[in-house]
Amino acid sequence: MVSQTEPAEDKLVALASIAAELHSVMGVAWSVSLAGKNAKVISAQAGDKGLGFKPITESIDEISQQAIRGVDEISNEALHLSKIAVNEQRSIDAYRRFHLIMKKDGGAKYIKSLSAGLQNVEDNMRASMREFKKSMNHLTLLLETMDQCMLSARAIASVSRIVTSSGQEYRDKLKVVADDLDKAASYIKQRLLNSYQHLSNVNVLTHKSI
Repeated sequence: MVSQTEPAEDKLVALASIAAELHSVMGVAWSVSLAGKNAKVISAQAGDKGLGFKPITESIDEISQQAIRGVDEISNEALHLSKIAVNEQRSIDAYRRFHLIMKKDGGAKYIKSLSAGLQNVEDNMRASMREFKKSMNHLTLLLETMDQCMLSARAIASVSRIVTSSGQEYRDKLKVVADDLDKAASYIKQRLLNSYQHLSNVNVLTHKSI
């Protein structure tokens, strides 16, 4: 049976908070992408002396593109989940009202004729809940994938420092890129942690609504 609590608004606020976290992440991801492209230019300008930097700069550019794609996917899924949350709550409300009518007027002459309608409403509610759970799991997977991407970014930043420390020309510029990548990855990881927390809140609110 559905309780009298109204978690819909809180769930939507939590999902909106994820969108806000990702909005700031996208800006950082684009800045890392620009830094990666600048690093490739620096490496190219170094000629033969910059050959040792080329794999690193290409890795920085690749990881930044992965980050942009990842943030875009997460944003789309969060939006999709928000729409599902609204539909889910509508189906829960419909079931609640139908159930209350059946309970209140249980002795009415034709009340049993509504049983099929109640079953249909309940089936719709359960289907909405399954769709919500599926989208929740997908969003969680996307966040986990993005988290792994950031671990790779920090590893690349560490390797970059090792490579640039043994170089001569351009190493200062490339070290700045490596430091920026590390800072960006740390920032994005924190935003991901916040998103995990918001998603956890959505999950708690979902259980409370049943």
